[in-house]
Amino acid sequence: MADAKRILAVSSHVVHGYVGNRASTLPLQLLYWDVDVLNTVSFSNHTGYTQWRGDRHSAQHIREIYTGLKMNTLTDYDVVVTGYIPGAEAVREVGAIVQELRRDNAELGREVLWILDPVMGDEAKLYVAPDVIPVYESLLPLATVITPNQFEAELLSGIKFQSGRDIMKALSILYDKFGTPNIVISSAVAADDSKKEEFVCAGQTRRKDGSLVQFYLRLPFINTYFTGTGDLFASLMSDRFWTYYTAAKGAAADGDVPDAELPLVRAVEDVSAIVQVVLRNTADEVQKYNIREDKMAAETGIPRPERGTKERRIRDMKFGELRLIQSQDKIRVPDVVVKARFDFA
Repeated sequence: MADAKRILAVSSHVVHGYVGNRASTLPLQLLYWDVDVLNTVSFSNHTGYTQWRGDRHSAQHIREIYTGLKMNTLTDYDVVVTGYIPGAEAVREVGAIVQELRRDNAELGREVLWILDPVMGDEAKLYVAPDVIPVYESLLPLATVITPNQFEAELLSGIKFQSGRDIMKALSILYDKFGTPNIVISSAVAADDSKKEEFVCAGQTRRKDGSLVQFYLRLPFINTYFTGTGDLFASLMSDRFWTYYTAAKGAAADGDVPDAELPLVRAVEDVSAIVQVVLRNTADEVQKYNIREDKMAAETGIPRPERGTKERRIRDMKFGELRLIQSQDKIRVPDVVVKARFDFA
């Protein structure tokens, strides 16, 4: 059995469902990580249900929790992964915490990787206050890997993805602005893609000689509403990138390493394969749920609640939670079918 690795996961918590740290913890544990969870909110369920209860945690609360860890010398982490953080002050505090624990670990000869998911919005909607944006912009240069979705990548780069080439252009802009050595746009669909049958996962990594390598994967679009996919993607990236990066770290240079063997490229292939399995398993369960509901309505004569109503949304959300437990075999050992490509076409 592999030795356990240590990771600090900083994100939201829900009692029911799989978003934030709830989407991160099980997959990481399946991959032999000791996961320390620092929650930035504590909710009954995710906000897609339209109603929930709970609290957003202040910057002071987050710092107090971290201080307790530090007092007991429990901050010897290999990786930190950060997701949803409520408010500019809390984002700033988390950034300070990560820099502090990195300095502390560096004094002991330990490098701490930071996988930063700049959670600000999705589907053309900002769901944090505007003052969060410049705080994230100040932290992106410090991250090892960033994993924005399309909306976040467009927001940070300043360009809309009208074509596939704009997606790749955004990677260059993000690097020029922030200098992050590893950038992954977790999912994007260009405006001129009328069929919407595939989406692009695109990445850029910096070799040790400073040269940049861009790549992308074309993956089948699954027409179901999902929550927690960005959290799952970032947590899996923490494992896969750390694994390949650590294996390659001893080499003095990577000039002889083919593009396809670079750590970020291999990590994105693995992570995309795992996420696709989880989404397919989830979509299959959603389809079964809809068949059951339609059958029951036909048999009883009582119609299903109308789409858009609170009752319908709650039921749809409940049966659309990510099927992580049912996907655990492929989380451990993914089948990589879709490989990275290096010439956008």
